Amino acid sequence: MANTNKLIWLLALTLLVAGTLSGIAWYNNRANTLTEAVVVYPEPRPLSNIALTDAEGQPFTETQLQDHWSLVFVGYTFCPDICPTTLSDLSRIYPELMQLSDKAQVVFVSADPERDTPERLKAYTAHFNSAFIAATAEHDKLMPAVQQLGLIYGVHERGEQDYLVDHSASVSLVNPNGELHASFRPVFDEGSGIPLVDGQLLLQDFERIINHWRG
Repeated sequence: MANTNKLIWLLALTLLVAGTLSGIAWYNNRANTLTEAVVVYPEPRPLSNIALTDAEGQPFTETQLQDHWSLVFVGYTFCPDICPTTLSDLSRIYPELMQLSDKAQVVFVSADPERDTPERLKAYTAHFNSAFIAATAEHDKLMPAVQQLGLIYGVHERGEQDYLVDHSASVSLVNPNGELHASFRPVFDEGSGIPLVDGQLLLQDFERIINHWRG
């Protein structure tokens, strides 16, 4: 069962609609080059005051997002469905991402700092791909960072041992200037019934975005 409730979906949709409405002219001009699975912001949004810690215990700030095409996904290691499926798909297409741009990197941001220790995060992402980066922070620093990335999460029944975390299923794209550039949107997978980003569509749109960036 998908662990993203209606409130999270509505809030995430609001973020995407804001980007879509502001970028309607840009999108229409290139409707034949991008799929409906992506929202590209006409004016990329600068990121600032990101204060996370990576799985090596080192600071992870907006500086680590500069000079890269960063695919950022928020979730948690105890996630039963969306996270392992999305990370598996990103790992599957990772060689093709790197062929398109050697600046590509995948960043997994944990929305569960209480349980996702650096050691657990490192082992979890390495299970999918050793090149993946993982980071988290306490909620007072984590929530503003996640919101800047156009994503969202919410922790429910935190006092329970096996609590769930609702979170976006989108994958955000940060450009080499360290700006939020686009959002790859999920669709409900007919087989599993959970919202997932389509890896092949992501590749297709990613290629066209970076080609346009190169001019």
